[in-house]
Amino acid sequence: MANVDHVLQSDSSNEKFHLYGPRCSLGSFGMAMLAHFSEMVSVHSPAFASIKKVLRERTIQAALAEPCLLYSIMGLASTHLAYAFPSDPKHTMIATRFRHKATRLYRQHLELPISRDNMDMLITSCMLVGMFSFSAETTSPLDSWVFSDDPVNMNWLCVQCGLRCLLEITKPWMNESIWNEPFQESSNYEYADDHRMGRENLDPDLADLCDITDTTTEETNPFHWPLRMLCPLLHIPRHKCGEPRITNFMGRLLPGFVNLLATKEPRALLILSYWLALMCTSVDEWWVGPRVRLECQAICMYLEACGDGRIIELLDFPARACGYK
Repeated sequence: MANVDHVLQSDSSNEKFHLYGPRCSLGSFGMAMLAHFSEMVSVHSPAFASIKKVLRERTIQAALAEPCLLYSIMGLASTHLAYAFPSDPKHTMIATRFRHKATRLYRQHLELPISRDNMDMLITSCMLVGMFSFSAETTSPLDSWVFSDDPVNMNWLCVQCGLRCLLEITKPWMNESIWNEPFQESSNYEYADDHRMGRENLDPDLADLCDITDTTTEETNPFHWPLRMLCPLLHIPRHKCGEPRITNFMGRLLPGFVNLLATKEPRALLILSYWLALMCTSVDEWWVGPRVRLECQAICMYLEACGDGRIIELLDFPARACGYK
């Protein structure tokens, strides 16, 4: 307990968390959160098994020396408790405070040099921040960013792109990382890095909508790479697709496409809705379900209201997947 308490109080802000009253030991609370996190990442199903194994076996002990990682773990664990007990506002308050602290520390570390010594801490924190950012706190598709002018409402997706940037920086040392094996496993599939030009193996209707020809490349068309990632997933049986392969999509999006989503470009939204539909039907994780269903419903509502007949004809798959009528 003393170790947890020391790390939680070791940053410069000296922020005190009085979560259950003045007699509560933050150390004992921290140990309870670590125990809950360990239970969360126990392998009860084959989904993300190799990733959960690293989280369970390699990160908890490391967190006792790293406030950023420790707060990220506690942010995710407390968010799960808030999800599991939605009628208890205490859990929501605690989760909000831990998420805020974890995100702030993570951003501070990103302003410092990134090396082989801190890459595992940063990669793990990035993944955990991405998970609790993805977890939906809304109950209506009308709360989606597509019906808002506040860019903060899109953070759940934008923050996922951070892992791609980190992996590019740490590539020279990745064979020394605790994440090397699970990342290799999750990217070891056909078409994982299919960057060829043209429209071969792309869905013809989506390719036509996005003006992709036989000479189109990623450099000339921002829809090309997202479709290269998406279309193979649409044709593989769901039980053979694999959850990491589907979730990899969001972390590999390029800034140009994300900017189109921010401006609510209809074709970009349609592509994202297809991926959200895959997530709805293939990834059964507590931090995934509510978000993908509500965001997919919101995009269907938005695109239907836009009135573009070509896009409306292509909405059947995402609409059925998310339950939008």
